Amino acid sequence: MPEDELEDLPGVGPATADKLVESGFDSYQSIAVASPGEMSNTADIGESSAADIINAAREAADVGGFETGATVLERRQEIGKLSWQIEEVDELLGGGIETQSITEVYGEFGSGKSQVTHQMAVNVQLSREHGGLEGGCIFVDSEDTFRPERIDDMIRGLDDEILAH
Repeated sequence: MPEDELEDLPGVGPATADKLVESGFDSYQSIAVASPGEMSNTADIGESSAADIINAAREAADVGGFETGATVLERRQEIGKLSWQIEEVDELLGGGIETQSITEVYGEFGSGKSQVTHQMAVNVQLSREHGGLEGGCIFVDSEDTFRPERIDDMIRGLDDEILAH
C-alpha cells in the first residue's frame, strides 16, 4: 500500500506517515496488528495517538477478529458442555464437549466414531438436567455413515423420565 494512503487515516499527516513507514508500518494491516506501545516506541508517536491510528487502521483494513479480553471472557461464560453420559469421559473433557468449538472424533475403521457422533446428536437435544443442551445439531456426513434408524434406537433406549423433559 503506498505511503500516501496512510495519510487517509485520521491523525496521520505526512510526517507521521513517514515515521510509520520508516518503522515498518507501511500498510493498514501492519498497523492494525500492532499494539499502541509497540508503535509508540518504534515510530516515536505518542501512545494515545498510536491507539487512535491503530483503531482507524483496524476499521479501514477490515481485518476483523479484534476483541477485548473482557469480551472474550463474557463469550466464554456462555459456553455449554455437552455430556457424553459417561462420567469418566465427561471428567476427562472438563464436563463434556464444549459448544462454540469444533470437536473432531477420529479413529480406525469400526472404532465407534459414528456411534459417538450419533449419540451426541441425541444428547444435545436432552434437557440440561439430563446432560443435554436443549439444542439441535447439524450432522455433516462425509463418509455415508449417518443412520437415522440408529438415532431412533438411541432415543427409544432413553428412560421415559428423560423423554418427558
